[in-house]
Amino acid sequence: MWIFKLRQFLRNFFRLTAIVWIIVRHYLQNWLTTGPLRKLIDRHGTKRISRSERLRLIIEDLGPTFIKFGQIIADRPDLASENLRIELKKLQSSARPFDDDHAIAIIEQEIGDSIDTVFAAFNRKHIASASIAQVYTGTLHSGEKVVLKVQRPGIRIKIKLDILLIQVFARKLQNSYPELNSFNIVKFIEDFGEIIEKELDFNNEVSNMLRFTHMFANDERCAIPKVYNRFCTQRLLVMEHIDGITPDNIAELKANGFDPQIIAENGMNVILTMILKHGFFHADPHAGNLFVRGNNQIVLIDHGMCASLKPKQINGLIHFMIGFADKNPHKIVKSLLALTEVTYSKHQEDLEFEIHELIQKYTYLDYNDVDLSGLFIDTFKLLMKYEIKIPSNLYMLLKTLVTIQKLAESLQAKISIIDFIRPYATEKLKERFSWNALKSKFINGAEDLLYLVEQLPKDVRQIVTNFKNDGLVHTVKLGEGGVTNRQIKSNVYRIGSILLVGILLICATLLKIFNKQVHTVKGGTTISKEIFGNFPDIFFFTTVFIAVIVTVRLFLRSEK
Repeated sequence: MWIFKLRQFLRNFFRLTAIVWIIVRHYLQNWLTTGPLRKLIDRHGTKRISRSERLRLIIEDLGPTFIKFGQIIADRPDLASENLRIELKKLQSSARPFDDDHAIAIIEQEIGDSIDTVFAAFNRKHIASASIAQVYTGTLHSGEKVVLKVQRPGIRIKIKLDILLIQVFARKLQNSYPELNSFNIVKFIEDFGEIIEKELDFNNEVSNMLRFTHMFANDERCAIPKVYNRFCTQRLLVMEHIDGITPDNIAELKANGFDPQIIAENGMNVILTMILKHGFFHADPHAGNLFVRGNNQIVLIDHGMCASLKPKQINGLIHFMIGFADKNPHKIVKSLLALTEVTYSKHQEDLEFEIHELIQKYTYLDYNDVDLSGLFIDTFKLLMKYEIKIPSNLYMLLKTLVTIQKLAESLQAKISIIDFIRPYATEKLKERFSWNALKSKFINGAEDLLYLVEQLPKDVRQIVTNFKNDGLVHTVKLGEGGVTNRQIKSNVYRIGSILLVGILLICATLLKIFNKQVHTVKGGTTISKEIFGNFPDIFFFTTVFIAVIVTVRLFLRSEK
């Protein structure tokens, strides 16, 4: 109904107004401290900040959607400069807490019962407040200590609205600047929308936690908090309370008898098990999302952001790291094409040469000294140079590997990720050529062949019948904002301009030809006068001038 459309329009309008006001306010602050009035307002330059820092402050003021957006861009070297990425990494998900009574009302509404009925004890004061949720602690009647994560009221509508506005802006930007197509901004925004949409539904996090629990059921190096499924909803997550030490506190770890080297090794093995064995991994394993407890065990929390890899990509990652260790450019390029799901690249030879040059950069370094982040970023830049699009899950993979490597460095542990990958590579190779794998491939191939034998005659008959009835029809589909459609419009404009200028020149020439002189006798004097006067000359020179301008513009357009 129109009333709902009006409501949505008003929401969009007020949110857009708020966004514009925040941007304008920061622009004015920047102008006052860097513009002509800076000597009056900020003589010593104490309030002056860099452009990257100003952008970070704008993002923080815009709210949780843009903070999450900025955090993801911080891990995308194809979308942001190094200085901006360093600044965006400072973005924090913490937020001003909302009323505790309101949060408790939401908890009771989601549970369907009162706090006092469900919990033997409950701390009515929040222990943490983030951009999406607020955290509380309690004790069940069974004596089990739990943590409750309750979603902020109205956050879902606000985030959806922000994503809608970002998508509109991204489409306009990509349509206006076709050269941005290689970055695929619209797809990036869509992926971001899917990620944050999943984070807003706590049932997804519950599912992720149960999946990880199954993965590490028999692995003492890792533990996942128990989930109390009967209390969990889209807006409420209830899980086991974890007593442990965060791994960024190395002094406390040593004081409590923990070994930083073993912790780093366990953390690396846990992440590589997720990635290389199961193809499903925690995409944000920073120190704040990890706890260490007895026997140097790693406990992972905050499972809202996870990602998957296809089997082909898992093999590609293994071969990439092994190819780098073996200094084999051909193997590295093949693995990169597998990772990016590209079957063929016409630039493969050039890419191999550049990969060879890249290997030389790291040749004389020990594996422990190799900056994994720098290696992947340099490699991704080469892929972008040859217009090979990088799937979003690879950026999440990069973030995960770099985060766990930095965690190992903060623990002052000696870790070589390539040495850790080798056992997984061997295991994958055994799996690939195991009897069960070969038997499965044989059965699948036989089924495909049988289907082909059964279906091929029918398909050929259908094609021949369609050809007899309708002839050969070729359908060309053009997207409204596609590059091909834009090129057609541009060519139509050029043809139209040429035709128009040609017609004008013909008309001007005809006017000059037929602008004959007529002789009249007035007062005994013969007066010669052209029929159209000076108009043909003016019209002709004006047309020539327009023709020159149009020709220059068409030439410049063709050069772009």
